[in-house]
Amino acid sequence: MFDCIIIGGGPAGMAAAVYLARQKVNFLMFAGNIGGQTLWSSEVENYLGFHLLNGPDLVKKFQEHLKDYKDAFEMKTGEFVSDIQKPKTGFTVKTPKGEYETKTVLIATGTKHRELGVPGEQEFKGKGVTYCATCDAPLFKDKQCYIVGGGNSALEAALFLIKYTDKITILSIESELHGDKVLVEKVTAEPNIRFVGQAKTVAITGDTFVNGITYKDAHDKEIHESAQGIFIEIGLVPVTEFAGIVDKNKYNEIVVDKNNSTSVLGIWAAGDCTDITEKQIAVAVGEGSKASLQIIKYLQSQ
Repeated sequence: MFDCIIIGGGPAGMAAAVYLARQKVNFLMFAGNIGGQTLWSSEVENYLGFHLLNGPDLVKKFQEHLKDYKDAFEMKTGEFVSDIQKPKTGFTVKTPKGEYETKTVLIATGTKHRELGVPGEQEFKGKGVTYCATCDAPLFKDKQCYIVGGGNSALEAALFLIKYTDKITILSIESELHGDKVLVEKVTAEPNIRFVGQAKTVAITGDTFVNGITYKDAHDKEIHESAQGIFIEIGLVPVTEFAGIVDKNKYNEIVVDKNNSTSVLGIWAAGDCTDITEKQIAVAVGEGSKASLQIIKYLQSQ
């Protein structure tokens, strides 16, 4: 039986792993996608100690730190947790590959991209429909691209995509862009980024690949325009489907207290999958660190 199982390989999970490893806690980590949403950040300007770097570079720094303790714990990548159960003692963490017994659990699974849910979205995933400008922008060099969304995710995608094409349209159901002021100013200063407000995307069309997008304007008029790339940037949802054992709010975020404790004794949660108000890399690192310290205290008291 493990002392702890960390579920999640983003900033919160990696920070917790460093703390547990230093205390020689016997733990297993399900990393899933190492780095989490940080991998999709084109620029990180507010992480203390690093003036400016992109998400993948920051994740690389995290991984290098974690390698210092690679012999202190077991990590499983690409193996995703499907359920957590509570037998008489400890917990059973289930995956499609097996079951793992542990005294405590830390859930740090972060978020995933929200989908539009319109015709054509599923059919053309990877064929013109993408959720990651950082990953896929180079594939759309000089192509006609549309970004669906009007918040920070959409703005960051536009600023990254402009490096590869000057044919960009942002479609948002809001009348104005509503991200951070600095990002809004940068986007509006770009003459080759077109903004269409009060536009509701209703379909994505294509044959082998995407060839168009259909939306309704402010007057409910349906408009179809040619497109070769559709970047869906409408926010994120928590990855908590497997965590039915703990209480969640209406957004399916795990409810935690100031110590990152959940509604179940012995289970903690940290980072963007919880109901903390600020979803930031630095906050996730802090929450993961704080949760691991609480786990260490709990194990010492048993």
